[in-house]
Amino acid sequence: MDKAHDKCGVFALSSPKRASIQLIIEGIRLLQHRGQESAGVAYAENERIVAIKGLGLVDEVFKENFNKLVNNGIGHVRYSTTGASSVEEAQPLGDSEIVVAFNGTISNYYKFGSFKTDTEFIYDFFKQRITHYPLLNIVKEFMEIVDGGYSVVILLKDGKIVAFRDPKGLHPLTVGSLNDSLIVSSEDSAIKQLGGRVLKHISPGELMIIHDGKIMYDEMIYERTRNYATCSFEYIYFARPDSNIDGYSVYLARIRLGEVLAEKHPAKGDIVVPVPDSSRPIALGFSRKSGVPLEEALVRTISSVRSFIMPTQDKRTEVLEEKFGVVSEVIMNKRVILIDDSIVRGNTMKRIIKMLRSSGAKEIHVRIGSPMIKYACFMGIDFPKREELIAYNKSEKEIGKELDADSIEYLTVEEMVQAIGRKDLCTACFSGIYPLKFKYDIKELEKNFGK
Repeated sequence: MDKAHDKCGVFALSSPKRASIQLIIEGIRLLQHRGQESAGVAYAENERIVAIKGLGLVDEVFKENFNKLVNNGIGHVRYSTTGASSVEEAQPLGDSEIVVAFNGTISNYYKFGSFKTDTEFIYDFFKQRITHYPLLNIVKEFMEIVDGGYSVVILLKDGKIVAFRDPKGLHPLTVGSLNDSLIVSSEDSAIKQLGGRVLKHISPGELMIIHDGKIMYDEMIYERTRNYATCSFEYIYFARPDSNIDGYSVYLARIRLGEVLAEKHPAKGDIVVPVPDSSRPIALGFSRKSGVPLEEALVRTISSVRSFIMPTQDKRTEVLEEKFGVVSEVIMNKRVILIDDSIVRGNTMKRIIKMLRSSGAKEIHVRIGSPMIKYACFMGIDFPKREELIAYNKSEKEIGKELDADSIEYLTVEEMVQAIGRKDLCTACFSGIYPLKFKYDIKELEKNFGK
């Protein structure tokens, strides 16, 4: 579709006193935007792990009000970047002794055996070693041999929770406190909304082990490089606007994306119109900088979900048909500056432009708050093969013609980095420069990750 396929959300709770499992369920509900295919929780009790998971949204999987009291547990919402959409592959994944929940992609997992998914590989890797080696040594070995981006939480049968982040820091992970409990979350916004206090952003290459509300171990175990590469799409699209990643505000980054877009890629228009929802701060920044008033002329229907997250093209198209409404009174005879955060294939944008023209728009000038997506991702975003990307081998002029826009302009990579405010970003899908440790043949990666 017209958006990046989301990754996943992980959450963990560790308490010295037995706390309601509803805290974990609410935690993954607050991370629902990161994955809508499946949801699950797992908790440790009496030297064994119990997991509850299913396909669908959190509220669909957990229709009943579970009042189970637990000390240590983890949760997950999933969008599959490898494997299929099935209950068997929903996370947390594992058995009665160890379960894994993770966000990202292990780029070279297929080199280690015939695993269906990279999550299955992670589970097998730890399962085979957990009774023979110290956790520290296992995680060190894992970081040495695997490639890609990952934020992982692992629950052991004795209640220990293992949390670590890849050495490049591609995907965020945060730890916080809630009363006397500890929380680990993909985004700090979930911690804050639960009423907790953010303690720290887990650093790239850092391992943390917690149990019964106490930090048992916390150390940087992989410091060979400071060449970090946090996923730029976290700031552009994935993360909630009220999140902060490694000290950088997502909302303010999006405002600046819009300001730089207006400064470097202006358009003559009567109104600025955002594509809901993540594009709103970008459009606001564009409007403030350009002086062109912002109008909420596109309305996302309440029942709509993120179409790009749906597992099949038929499902995505079905959702897309009823995704937006148009306030025609605002659009009629106006020169519209249409703001979106990104374009992948172009299907949604093409349909929106058609709707705006049908509602009487005089001109439509598209401005995108990210660079042109030209390359596939193998570190956690389920971008299609290069040939399926609308910008893969087209110029802005050619893209505008295909979408039926009067004009279209994107940010450059340099402008995006300037706007977000940090240089240590992964720009692989824009530049084709992959922050991977090992060398790969791109066609080999596309073969193993293309859907």
